[in-house]
Amino acid sequence: MQIISATHLKLGQRIKQLRAALQLTQEELAFKVGVDRSYMGFVERGEKNPTLMTMVKIAKALKIPVKELFD
Repeated sequence: MQIISATHLKLGQRIKQLRAALQLTQEELAFKVGVDRSYMGFVERGEKNPTLMTMVKIAKALKIPVKELFD
């Protein structure tokens, strides 16, 4: 059983919020990032710990600086 930290939950919620603001589906964002849609769902729910490179790709797909993922 994987433990979900508050940090992972906040990061996932932020990604979901930014994705929704751009009217992107999880599938569309996952395609832009180069990951499976199910993985993106895990990230948004705070169930996976994305690598720094994946966070860079997510930020690029959302057209924001990486630091905005943590605002």
